[in-house]
Amino acid sequence: MGPEELTELVAIARRHHVDGVSRIDIAAERGLSRFKVGRILQAAREAGIVRVEVRAPAGIDFELSEELRTRYGLRRALAVQTADETRVREPLGQVAGDLLREIVTADDVLGIDCGRTLREMTGHLAGIAGCDVVQITGMGGQLGDTATDITRVVSEASGGRVFSLFAPIVVADARTAEAMRTHRAFRPTFAAYARVTKAVVAIGAWSQELSQIPALIGEEEFARLAATGVVAETGALLVDAEGRRILGLDARRVAITESQLRAVPDVIGVGGGRGKTTAVHALLRAGLLNSLVTDVHLARRLLRRAP
Repeated sequence: MGPEELTELVAIARRHHVDGVSRIDIAAERGLSRFKVGRILQAAREAGIVRVEVRAPAGIDFELSEELRTRYGLRRALAVQTADETRVREPLGQVAGDLLREIVTADDVLGIDCGRTLREMTGHLAGIAGCDVVQITGMGGQLGDTATDITRVVSEASGGRVFSLFAPIVVADARTAEAMRTHRAFRPTFAAYARVTKAVVAIGAWSQELSQIPALIGEEEFARLAATGVVAETGALLVDAEGRRILGLDARRVAITESQLRAVPDVIGVGGGRGKTTAVHALLRAGLLNSLVTDVHLARRLLRRAP
């Protein structure tokens, strides 16, 4: 390729790729056919003069996310880049909040669980669509982390109607749970479960540190349930390592039922950090989640376990 041809090639490539001028306009400028311009642009790529590079913005590992989504058959997966595995709640909460602002519409009914990462999410919901917000689990955890607290903040961001549930997520016996479910004050909330279109739920590993449920049931029952194989929970729905449901707390739950949760079109699980890999894998195998927001470290471990 001589200097004249090379100069023309570079000029046309720059005009098209940098200045954004169409092939037809370049052809008119230079007295060439648009097909000739197309061949010149192709030659520029083949000669390495023009290289196409897709650069993803920082924050999410998009290749890892797509592999995770495909391997587990998820609707969406987001592998969030974090500095390490000990400080994941804030970045996961931010991405979860950004996701809700992107996908929630005014026609949705948004279900909200409890948890420390979901509390972090509430600071990133400015501008979310004005949808109704429903508390899908009773209260658990520290003040500020309960589903009631989080639901209130989310509803303030959305400006929609709020359906709260001022009751513990797990109570002493089945009779008390049934009384809660049928209580006049809670009927609108339980009736709203059938209308939930999107839900965001926390992922708990079966340990005193990584789930809010053990503190509600006591050490003896916690150990007994661990002995039956429980490794994970979401909203006090218990699961073993193979993804099989363990019904140990179902009769005493004051929350959305398993069948109602499975009927929600979009259930987004949020959780990461050390100690939660087995729990996330188990809940995915159980089919209780169809979307996942987690950190890149846990995502890589999940891929080693993927079906």
